[in-house]
Amino acid sequence: MTPSRRETLQWMMTAAALPFARWTPPAMAAGQGTPPPFVITDWPVAVPPPPPAQGYGRDPDLMAPKVPWPLTLTTAQRATVDLLGDLILPADAQSPGAGKLGVGAFVDEWISAPYPAQRTDREQILSGLIWLDAQSRALHGAAFDAIAPAQRASLLDALTVTAPVAKMAKPVAFMDRLRYLFVLGFYSLPEGKADMGFIGDQPTPGDYPGPSPEALTHFKDVLAALDLAAS
Repeated sequence: MTPSRRETLQWMMTAAALPFARWTPPAMAAGQGTPPPFVITDWPVAVPPPPPAQGYGRDPDLMAPKVPWPLTLTTAQRATVDLLGDLILPADAQSPGAGKLGVGAFVDEWISAPYPAQRTDREQILSGLIWLDAQSRALHGAAFDAIAPAQRASLLDALTVTAPVAKMAKPVAFMDRLRYLFVLGFYSLPEGKADMGFIGDQPTPGDYPGPSPEALTHFKDVLAALDLAAS
């Protein structure tokens, strides 16, 4: 069963609540789990290397932002990412699904950036998309975006286990990372901020009333968890 948007948000917030700890997503837990009900396709040996690219530099123009590096995903891969976005963060009463809002564009820009963390994500996401299509073809004779909805759901179920068998560790880690990027992209959009009731970047008329009691309580709890004292 694919996690709901609210469950996925809770999943990310759990990670954010442990900023100084080495946090491992649930599906990366060690152990020998139950193998999926299919023969597992081999993980890709390598992906095409990224083209030479420059970053933003020391003084980016924030008034006229642009992406100075070439993008990575093919049209078919972008469509698959958007499809996965709608499956993992589906439409609800508050907004359309993440894919309909174009989260694939965010993922594409992210993994194309010429920085170490993004280059690591690039290899993992590209490998995962290649594996997902290969596994779909092995099971159902077509790429992931062309198989039936029930077949997609069954394959995604195998990618959201808590203790994958050894050969599923990389596919599960791929889906964990992609889910994280979906949340990161979706909740930076106006629709995502409205969905979770975020008002932190809205002007406050009149005198600033200060943080709410709930915010102060949360702040004190975080400090206590970090063994720090509030001044």
